[in-house]
Amino acid sequence: MGSETSFKEIYKVSKKVFEFAELGSAEFNTSAFLADFLTKNHFTVKIPYKGMKTSFRAEYGSGKPEVCFLCEEDALPNGHSCGHNLIAAWAVGSAVRLKEKGYKGRIVVIGTPSEEGIGEYAGSKDRLVKAGAFKDIDFALGFHPDSRWNVGCISPLNVDLELTFIGKASHITEAGKGRNALDALVDAYTMIRKLASSSPKSEHVVIGMFVKEGGSAANVIPEKAVLEIDLRSMNERSFRSIYNRVIEIAKRSGKRYGVKVKLEKTTPLYQKYENPVFLDEILFNNLKKRGIIPVKLYSGRKLQIGATDEANVSRVVPTCHIDMKIAPENIAGHSSAFRDYAGSESALTSLKTAIEATVESCVEISNDKELLKRIPIS
Repeated sequence: MGSETSFKEIYKVSKKVFEFAELGSAEFNTSAFLADFLTKNHFTVKIPYKGMKTSFRAEYGSGKPEVCFLCEEDALPNGHSCGHNLIAAWAVGSAVRLKEKGYKGRIVVIGTPSEEGIGEYAGSKDRLVKAGAFKDIDFALGFHPDSRWNVGCISPLNVDLELTFIGKASHITEAGKGRNALDALVDAYTMIRKLASSSPKSEHVVIGMFVKEGGSAANVIPEKAVLEIDLRSMNERSFRSIYNRVIEIAKRSGKRYGVKVKLEKTTPLYQKYENPVFLDEILFNNLKKRGIIPVKLYSGRKLQIGATDEANVSRVVPTCHIDMKIAPENIAGHSSAFRDYAGSESALTSLKTAIEATVESCVEISNDKELLKRIPIS
């Protein structure tokens, strides 16, 4: 291996995590593998961490500033179609390479389960924030595969909801004896659908929905129906208003069809992202040195509507971010095509560039006394 961890080893991390492809809150093999990789590279690892079985915290060194790499682990039902295998490899790879560069402070890697909002640890970075996981961190870095190179992040307010309509089953020939939960759901779905289209474009309201449960048989009046909702907006006042109107619509639909309605948040509230421009500029310059001119999302260009729990971290500690191009712009994230790019050899070539720029940026930050004065050292 030589004096430095080879990029071939880091590539193997990406490939292995890609093969595991574990859903959120169940990343048992993935988290164990990543923890083992860091242990072998002389990090002290605590797993599980903060009450989550698939979360971990790895540390090396001492002193200030303390830098934290956010390590996502989870896949989607169609595999790593969001490319979190590359995020995991970037996080542990950058941490190990930074250690080998003689970084002056403490290096931390935190495994953050279920960014995609699946299972009991959904949106775990919010849970980690509330548990004080970042209270000693001076600055953090996040990363994500994309269809272009970006620095900084634009992330809206976002929450996932589950609406459950509970009626009364009966045979379809005795419809008067039943209470149709699915009819209430469809009524609510139709009205909620209109909210996004009627909102001003400047508020960037997005509402996604799918029917999780809609009955058991065609000849039975559905007793239970479940609607999943993904609600997001760049405008806080608009978000609160839309959220309240969704609840009001659900209650009215329930009352109209004589069924009960239960509301549950299945993710914590994802906040709007706060960009530390003076740190993002360093990432930008180190990518530019390598022939890449990323889009400066921290300057407000090229609005995106993708949401992440990383935004919650950005509200408590300066958090800079890189998006790495792995696919053409016409390839949608979460698609099977994007998954294939996430597992490709070309993505690994870009990963090397991203890690080199990340490590150089961290060294530069730690050596710049004037810049460190702008970081609220904990």
